[in-house]
Amino acid sequence: MMALDDGWDRSDATAAGRKEGEMKFSARSLIALLGAVVVLLASGVGRAELQRVEAVGIYGIRDSQRSRVIPRDEAIAKARWEGVSRVARELIGESAPSDDGQGSDGALEPVEPSKDDAAALEAALGSDVLPYMRSYRILDDRGEVPVLFNDEPNVTVEYVVVVEVIVDVDRVTKALENAGLVAMVSSEDNGQAVIVELVGLSRYEALEVVLEALRTQFGATRIRTLEFSHERQILAIEGPFGPEALSAKLAGFEDPRLLLEPIGVDSDGGRIRLMGRWFPDSDESQDGSGSESKPNRVPAS
Repeated sequence: MMALDDGWDRSDATAAGRKEGEMKFSARSLIALLGAVVVLLASGVGRAELQRVEAVGIYGIRDSQRSRVIPRDEAIAKARWEGVSRVARELIGESAPSDDGQGSDGALEPVEPSKDDAAALEAALGSDVLPYMRSYRILDDRGEVPVLFNDEPNVTVEYVVVVEVIVDVDRVTKALENAGLVAMVSSEDNGQAVIVELVGLSRYEALEVVLEALRTQFGATRIRTLEFSHERQILAIEGPFGPEALSAKLAGFEDPRLLLEPIGVDSDGGRIRLMGRWFPDSDESQDGSGSESKPNRVPAS
C-alpha cells in the first residue's frame, strides 16, 4: 500500500522540536540566572548604608553661555554635588546646611564651604559624584527665576532645581578614608545602633542642640544621619545605652529652647520615635517662625 505524501518533511519536524526544546531550556536557564543576579544585588543593597538628602542646585545663567551649556543639567549637577558633599562634610564633622537649615519650602539650601574644604573634598571625591550615589530624582524643577542675591556680574537669571539624592555612605566614607580626611574605622567597632526618628524640627540649629547633647551629655560614640529632610530626621546612634535608657535621657533633657517628647519606643527593634518642639529666642522669633507657645515642663519625679 502506497503511503500518502502529505508534503511534511519528518526530519524538519524532528529538528524543529529539538530546537524548540533547546529554546525552552535556554529561557529557563536565563530566568534562573537573572533571578540569582537579582538576589545578589538585593543582598548587596541591604548591606550598604544609604542616606537620603534633599539638595538645591542653582546655576547662574550668563547670556554668553546659553549656546554652550544646558542650565538645567548644570543645576542638577550642582544639586548632586551638594547632596554627596553634605554627607561627606557630615562624616568629617563639618556639615552645616544653612542658617535656618531650610529653604522657603523646607528643602535644604546649598552650603558654600571654605575654599580649602571644597578643594579637599573635590580632591577626595573627584568632580564626578555619580559613583557615590545609588539614585537621584528631581523633586521640584523651578526653572529660570530672577537672581535673589546678585553675587556674580552679568547674571540676572538662575536655574533652580530641588533634587533628592540617595547617597552611598560607605563609598563616601572609603573615599574620605583614602584621602586621610577621616580616620579608619575598625571592623570590630560596629556596636549596635539605636535608630531615632526625630520629627517636628524644621530648624537646623535645633538639630544641632540635639546632636551636641547626644555627644557631650549622653555619651554617644557615633552618630550617623540616615535621612535628613524637612521636619524629619533619622539618626543611628551608638553608645553605652539601649533604646529605653536613651529614650529616658532624651525625655529628661533640659534646654529652654527645646522640648523632646518620646512618642514610641521599640526595644526589640532598637528604635525610638521622638517629637521635638523648638522655641527660639525672642530675637529669632520676630519673623514669626517661632510663634509656638512653650508648655510648662513637668519635672521628673
